[in-house]
Parts: sequence; C-alpha cells; structure tokens
Amino acid sequence: MKGRNHRKQILLFSIAVMLPSLILIFLTIRMIGQEKELAQKRMVEERRRIANEIGQHILVRLENIKLQETTAAANWDNFPAIIDYENPEVVILGRIDGRQLVLPWEKNQELEKNRRLLSQSQFTQKIRQGERAEFVEKNLSRAANLYTQTMNSAKEPVQKGYARLLLARSLFKSNKKKEAASHYRGILELPYNVSDEYGIPLSLYAAGRLLEIGESTGDVLNSIREKLNDKYWLAPAAIYLIQDLLERMNDNAMDDLLQKTVENCAQDVQIYIQKMDQALALQSDYLSLGLMTNQGSRIDKTQPQWVYFGELSWLVSVSSSLSERPPFLVIVDAQKILASLRSDDGFAATFPADFDFIASSDLDGLNLGPNFKDAKISFDANQEEMFPDPWRIQPVFYWLALFLILGITLFGAYILWRDVRREVQMAEMRSQFVSSVSHELKTPLTAIRMFAETLRLGRSKDKKTKEEYLDTIVNESQRLTRLLNNVLDFSKIEQGKRTYRPESASLYGIIRSAARAMEYPLNQQGFKLNIQTEEGLPEVQVDRDAIEQALLNLLHNAMKYSGDSREIELRLRKENNSALIQVMDGGIGIELQEKSRIFEKFYRIPSPENERIVGTGLGLALVSHIVKEHKGHIKVESNPGKGSTFSIYLPLEGES
Repeated sequence: MKGRNHRKQILLFSIAVMLPSLILIFLTIRMIGQEKELAQKRMVEERRRIANEIGQHILVRLENIKLQETTAAANWDNFPAIIDYENPEVVILGRIDGRQLVLPWEKNQELEKNRRLLSQSQFTQKIRQGERAEFVEKNLSRAANLYTQTMNSAKEPVQKGYARLLLARSLFKSNKKKEAASHYRGILELPYNVSDEYGIPLSLYAAGRLLEIGESTGDVLNSIREKLNDKYWLAPAAIYLIQDLLERMNDNAMDDLLQKTVENCAQDVQIYIQKMDQALALQSDYLSLGLMTNQGSRIDKTQPQWVYFGELSWLVSVSSSLSERPPFLVIVDAQKILASLRSDDGFAATFPADFDFIASSDLDGLNLGPNFKDAKISFDANQEEMFPDPWRIQPVFYWLALFLILGITLFGAYILWRDVRREVQMAEMRSQFVSSVSHELKTPLTAIRMFAETLRLGRSKDKKTKEEYLDTIVNESQRLTRLLNNVLDFSKIEQGKRTYRPESASLYGIIRSAARAMEYPLNQQGFKLNIQTEEGLPEVQVDRDAIEQALLNLLHNAMKYSGDSREIELRLRKENNSALIQVMDGGIGIELQEKSRIFEKFYRIPSPENERIVGTGLGLALVSHIVKEHKGHIKVESNPGKGSTFSIYLPLEGES
C-alpha cells in the first residue's frame, strides 16, 4: 500500500515538473515558428522591393537604348540589314509592318535592289539565252560567249557577278577548270551585299565550287570569316550554306591549325543560327506577346512594356512611331544588359548580390515590376550581402533562453526528485527498520522471559540446566544491549552528538573481549571462531568500546550471512603503517554492484536470502562511522557464494 502511495507521489511529481516544461517547449517552438514566418515574410517583401528597384534600373537602361536606336533608325533611307547597332546590347532591330514583324534580312534596301537588278528584262533575256545554249543546245562554248557578253555589258556589280558565276560554271563543264577557278576566285572577293534574289551572297556559290575543285581552301575560309564579321545580317539560306561549307572543310582539313580555325568559325555560325532561329520563333509568336493591340497601337503609351522571350534571354519592346515611319521592335540581350549594369560601380555597390534573368514559369523568381512581362530575376545562393538575415541569430537566443530555463528547471527537478526518492527510500528503510528492530527486540525478550519464568517456578532442579538458562538470559540480554546500543549510537550520529573518547589501548585486548562476548552465541549456533594475531603491535589511540562494538557488529553479520559455512576468522596484523583487523566468513557473499551501498544506513541487499535474515541495516553504517572517526578506513572483498572479508585499517600510534 505504501509503495503504491509512493508511486502515486512520484507520478504526480513528474507531471508537475514535466507538464510545465512541455508547455514551455511548445510555446517556445510556436513563438520561434511565428518569428521565423514573420522573418521570411519580411525577407520576401524585401526581396520584392529590391527586385522592383533593379527592374527600374534595367527599365531606364532599356528605354535609353530604345530611344537611341529608334532615333538612329529615323535617319535611315531604307530598312538596312545591319548588325552593328548604336548599343552593343541590341541583338536585332525589327520593323513592324501592320500586324507582322519583318526581320532585317527579309526586306532591306540591298536585297530589294539586287532583286530588281536581276529581274531587269534585258539582263534576264541575255541570261536565258546563255542557259538555253548551256542546257538545251548543250553548246557550252556558245553559252560561255553569251555569259561573257552579258558580264561585259552589265553595269551593276550584282549583274556582273551573276553572269560571271554562270560563265565559270560553263567553263567548269567544258573541263576548263583553271579558267573556271580563276573566275570563282574573282567572285569570292565580292562583298556580302552582292547576292541573288534569295539573299545568298554570290561569293558563297563560288566558295562551294572552289572546294569541289580542291583549290583555295584558305581563301574560302577567309572569305567566310569576313562574311561572319560583317556588320550585316545574312539570310537563313546563306548561313546554312556557310555551315555546310565549314563541315566540308572540316572533313577534308589536313592541317591542325586550319581545322582549329574551321571549328572556331563553326562555333560562331552555331551562335548565329541560334539567334536566327529564336528571331524566327519571335516572328511567329509576335502577336501572342501582347505588345500590340488589334489596331497596331501600343497597349499603354504611358507604361513601357518589355517582354522576356526565349532561351537566349531576350527582352523585347515596341518603339513609338517616329513621323510617318512604322514602329520598330527592339530586341535586347538581357545578359548584356546585366553585364552593363554590373560594370556601373554605383549599381554594384547598391546591389552586390549576383542575380540572373529567368523565365516567368520559374516559381522561385522575383517579378521586376509592371513594366516587365514574363521576366523574373533569381538571386544566387550567396545573398547575405544584399539580404542580411537577422533570423539566423534570433533562434540562437530563443534556444539558449529555453535551454537555460529548462536546465534550471530540470536541475531543480532533479535535486527535488533525488530528495523525494531519498525520502521515499528512507521511509521504506525506516519501515523495514522498525519491523526488524521489533522482531529483534521481541526475540531476546521472549527468550529472557521464558527462561526467567522457568527458573522462578522452579521447574528445573538440575544445577547445570539452571546455569544454561542463566547463560541464555545473560547472552540474550547482551544481544538486546548491542541492539539498543546500535540504535542509540545511530540516533546520536544522526543528531551529531556521538562522541568518542580515544585512549591508548591494545587491540589484542579488544579482540579478546569481542571474542568472549560472541563465544556463547557462536557455540549455540555451531560456529568456530579462528583468531590469528601478529605479535609486537603497538597500542593505538582508540575508543575501546566503539572499536569493540564495530567488531561485534562484523562478527554478528558474519554469523548471519555465513549460510552453511560454520567457520569465521578474526585476524589482527600490521600492514604498512596501519593495524589491520579482518573478519572473514565463507558465506553467501556480496554482488559487485552492491559493495558501494552496504555501508548506507538502513540499506539491506534486496535478495531472497536477505529477506529470510533479520536485520536493521545499521550495523555496517555504524562500523563505517566508527572507523572513519578513528582516522581509518574499511574495505570489503567479496565474491558471491565464496564469502566476504571486511578489513578495518587503523593508524598506529606514533607512525605516519
């Protein structure tokens, strides 16, 4: 019943301590979560604000570029196919023709002029005569003469070049390869704008023929490089023809340097094609971008609009119409815009974190503002310089405060738990002590009363029997006295009133006195006490009665815990500078983990054997106290089932 009450008290104590701690942890975690959520919201708002500021810087730069380009375009007599614009960030300047986007290589003044010259009736009539002689009549000589006459009579470079290209073809068919190669090399030197009606430069046709002949590979490569470095757009058919020529040269290249040059040109062509393909995709998707209304006017003239387009990161916007000219579509490389802004020291100081354009479909991006459509920016992983995060420090203080409070609480709870547990154990030990003392008091008192009444009634007439009864009464009285002395001495020790009166005494006499006191109970239970002493030990300063009481307690314990063994040894000898008293038995022994607790007050080893042995749990505690007060120490050696040895070390008088 008492154990159940103690368990209930411990449970209530645990609830009283753990419940507030759990509530505190819950509230702290909730507060940290709320603070983190607020910090994240503030961070998001700050990121949006900075993204809008960056958007304004980008918008100012883009609008300046658009104004410069459209102003320059206003001075054009016709729409040229130039690549070299006023600003290096501009990729293409397209023209808005109604609801269509016209790209530079589709309609420009050079292409229109070449188409007109090549379609003149007089020129086309002469060309047809030569082609009839070449393909119908199979008269290559007459065809060559007609092409030569046409070339000589032509006044425009494109007409001369076209006629010369046909002349070289007829010569090549006539197996006059050297003359044909000479004409092809002449045509190879023509500029880019001398092209056919499809916008393909005539020099590219000559380049292909020269590669077939196997001559002038270096000249062909130089011509292609010049075409790529020209500040004018080539038609898609022309650029794909260049790609084909480079592949042929790469396959037949015998020189490593030449092959490396070809590969570099091929990379430039690939970049060129990527731009051209994206421009064609933009042309196809132009109406879906929402830059123009059905009437062809800007959506909102007060708010400039830029649209992010394609994998090459283009920003696209329509300019305002100048005079009677149609508006332009300005296409800007977003990466070059960012590079231009980063080169500005003021911008780099204001926005030190690195960022990049991303598509609007990316959920992690930040909008640049209402002036940008489908355009977002994304900051890199290292954003500490632009976005200092105070939240990284705050949780540390929250957790430190929580751990400090919980630490103090749990430490206090541990101290209180230890005291409560100790009180519970002490209560159980006291209860057991009272029960044991009552039993030990009752046993000698019963024996004394029984034998005293027997003697009083005169039932025993035998003198020897009377002496045995009297010896029993004396022995039980001594046993009762030892028990009461233990209890009284322990009470004094608890109150701090136990005093010792040391005097010079011989340990031989103390051992003999203790042996005489235990002689009768040892004989009664069939024990044999073997005493071994070493001669020549000096006297020691001890309280004679206290040391004798300690020995009696050890001997009494040896009797109780000897089990089936009936031999006890009591030894006295000198060891180093101490007198060593040992009490040895061959009994049940002590487990290793219990050795450190057997000297605690009221403690008895919880085992089935001990439950059958009556005891108070005070004997060894008194022995330990007595020995310590005499500046000595006690040691126990024991093995379960093999007995125990208790050793008392007392300092010898006059020896350090």
